[in-house]
Amino acid sequence: MSEPLLQVRDLVVEFRTANGPLRAVDGVSLDVARGERVGIVGESGSGKSVLSRTAMGLLGRKDARISGEITFRGQDLLAMSDKQRRDLWGREIAMVFQDPLSSLHPITPVGQQIVETLRRDPAMDKTKARARAIELLDMVGIPQAERRFRSRAHELSGGMRQRVMIAIAVANSPSLLFADEPTTALDVTVQARILELFDELCRELSIGLVMVSHDLGVVARHTDAVSVMYAGRISEQGTVDDVLRSPRMRYTSALLAAIPRIDHGRRALPQPIGGLPPDLVNPPAGCRFAPRCAHAVAACADQVPPLEPAADVPGHAFACWNPTPTEVAR
Repeated sequence: MSEPLLQVRDLVVEFRTANGPLRAVDGVSLDVARGERVGIVGESGSGKSVLSRTAMGLLGRKDARISGEITFRGQDLLAMSDKQRRDLWGREIAMVFQDPLSSLHPITPVGQQIVETLRRDPAMDKTKARARAIELLDMVGIPQAERRFRSRAHELSGGMRQRVMIAIAVANSPSLLFADEPTTALDVTVQARILELFDELCRELSIGLVMVSHDLGVVARHTDAVSVMYAGRISEQGTVDDVLRSPRMRYTSALLAAIPRIDHGRRALPQPIGGLPPDLVNPPAGCRFAPRCAHAVAACADQVPPLEPAADVPGHAFACWNPTPTEVAR
């Protein structure tokens, strides 16, 4: 991979609550290169969306206590003013949100919303912007693009609305795209087409992609690298093959075991993870997964496992005092 577009180092994001500070992201580091597809997975409340929104600059120091480093093309995003960050949005960094119906304007035609994005470029006049908007609608696979240009969001299916959101996101050819649970509300066939579209955009436009998802199957098929988050921390990261085929951290293994699967022609029942994620206002002293882990050892109760490289696999790191043995890792 080339030099990272995005570098996150030791990021901490803490919110004030009535019960005390809640550390939603705790010491996370992450790199994304141009053209690379990075997945961030974990249960609800693990910090995935807070991480992506902070990395994009949507969450600033007025909203939370933020420390650490976030650099985009060598620029310090945390040191930028609100205006400087807004100037990057759409042009250099863009996001596709989970619910397009709440993100799109309910009255303005969808084509006009793309035009408004394109016209952030002073060189783009109305005529050129309209023609380019229709091209973008066609590029993301919306049939009869010229007619759909005049449609409003409620007149489109869920899949079409999400395609419009993608067209808006890539309108000004950003280098980095965040996708926050982009296919959750879509049926399986539409989901597959949307994910294939992301693959094409990354391949043809060399866009770096950060995909936040709770679906390990989606991440396995449509990303190159993956970071597994639990209770605000990264518990395992590496290539998709290394992490999802040979997990070492017990939480990753438990997530995989909770997925229904068919092995050797027979159906294997999922094994749900018992218990609940910890309260991040008052987290456990040691490994945050220890209270739910069937393989916890004494050190897990009071010592925080560091995220350290695997001795046998370059680029694969995990945080576990009693890791899954390599001979049984899946």
